[in-house]
Amino acid sequence: MKKLLLVTALFSSVACANPHSGFYLGAGVGTTDFDDDGLFNDSGIPLSTDSDNSYKIIAGYAFNRIVSIETQFTSYGDTNVKVHTPINGLHFDAGKIEHKTYTVAANLGYTFDNGLRPFATIGLGSVDYKAGSFSDDGGAIRAGLGLEYTPAQLQGLSLRTAYEVDSYELEIQDGYFSKTYDQSVGAWYVAATYKF
Repeated sequence: MKKLLLVTALFSSVACANPHSGFYLGAGVGTTDFDDDGLFNDSGIPLSTDSDNSYKIIAGYAFNRIVSIETQFTSYGDTNVKVHTPINGLHFDAGKIEHKTYTVAANLGYTFDNGLRPFATIGLGSVDYKAGSFSDDGGAIRAGLGLEYTPAQLQGLSLRTAYEVDSYELEIQDGYFSKTYDQSVGAWYVAATYKF
């Protein structure tokens, strides 16, 4: 019984000594930014895009006020592709591109005593790419910068704003012709997380 009390006291003191550690869950919404690396220009057709909102689900573990590890699922919504007609300037829909990514990243920053935490993320993941009947998946590199705020009055609730981008390679084959494009999809987003 004395050993159990000693172990309980030890874990309690460690938890009190490091209030910046623990599991956290969250969600966010943002605007999608897509870079095709010149693929549309190479098609010879005047194309442009506009994108829907992106949505994120975030889960992570903070080791201390500097290092966290987090996973994210991001749905970047639809990137709508439009063709412009050179004669009268009209445009019409040419399809849509869908991106979804799953990433694991290190979240590195510093939590100041006032609750502000500037941070950077770097990690790896996978991207699901779909454009009409064409679909592909592969590896992605995640990078980002952001700022998080944890008000002392809200006990574990944090608010963040950040820009994160997932970069990947897309290989296009047309007969004997093959070209690789270094594309990226990212989002400027706001999110809320709760640390348990």
